[in-house]
Amino acid sequence: MPSIATPPLSSLLSWRTLAVLFALVNLKSLPLAWHARLFYRTFTNWYTHARVQRSLESQSNSSFSVHPLFQPVSIFTRSPLLETDYNLHKSNSTYFIDLDESRTVLMTKLLIPGLKQGNKNLEREGHRGPLSVILGSVHTSFHKEIKPYERYEVRSRILAWDNKWIVVGSWFIRPASRRGQHEVILASALSKYVVKKGKFTVSPERCFVTAGWLPRRPANCNDLPPTDTENTTTTTTTNPSSEPSLIPTPQEGSFAAPIPASTTLQNTDNIVAKLETAAAMTGAAAISSSLEPLAPLTARAGGDEWDWHRIEMERIRGLQVAQNWLSLDKELMHEFVKG
Repeated sequence: MPSIATPPLSSLLSWRTLAVLFALVNLKSLPLAWHARLFYRTFTNWYTHARVQRSLESQSNSSFSVHPLFQPVSIFTRSPLLETDYNLHKSNSTYFIDLDESRTVLMTKLLIPGLKQGNKNLEREGHRGPLSVILGSVHTSFHKEIKPYERYEVRSRILAWDNKWIVVGSWFIRPASRRGQHEVILASALSKYVVKKGKFTVSPERCFVTAGWLPRRPANCNDLPPTDTENTTTTTTTNPSSEPSLIPTPQEGSFAAPIPASTTLQNTDNIVAKLETAAAMTGAAAISSSLEPLAPLTARAGGDEWDWHRIEMERIRGLQVAQNWLSLDKELMHEFVKG
């Protein structure tokens, strides 16, 4: 019986073989891999109105859940060799690639169901140009290193929105181990998005109502504090958010003095007081407006209906959590002007 010849070691370690192996272990960082990942996440998380309704019905049938609008989405990934820096851990610049992927899952889920109808409505109102979702800023804090090829989760969810910006919170998490080790936060990030139809700003509330995630605004909530109506829109189903934009927009207008945090917090406190009064009139359950941790969000949802008032209270709470961090945008702009 003829013996089977073993290929020489030199042929196994040829440059072609090594190149293929190198590409496989760094597949995430290859050219066009980012585009492929985003397209994949978009199509696998494509929501329709029917899927939105199923999500809402599933939440309403559960006695211990959070409204789907605030539910987090997650991706799991690893950091290949090409993402490491000279300290042999994940480079700070590569965190934004993972954030793009995680936020794509979230924004596809929340905005796609109303995209077609929303575009038609805006066209009928005379707004021209492409409909686009634009990233306004990203702030990231690094808490613990991510080692090469370590598996981690990127979890994102809506924190809040005002009459212009959608605020997204994201967390890089080391999953809990089988040996009883709890989840560990590796990094945290805050992002904000704006929806544009040409040069026209589409309010987030309008987007969420059109997509089916938000109920109609009750008539008794029209007496909330007045707002600057620039770049907002009204429809027969909803009004825009009723407070001025609490999130700084440094690229617009002149370099005005930043709004003190105490003043902004007072504005949100006034809005919360109005909402609590309206909720009491309708018999709806009120949510505390204090700066509670984000983790108990699911626990607070148990046993109470997520009506418009409850969703609005959680939105205001999210603005309170995010506003001081986001105010750094305008303060940094002023620091540049002073210099």
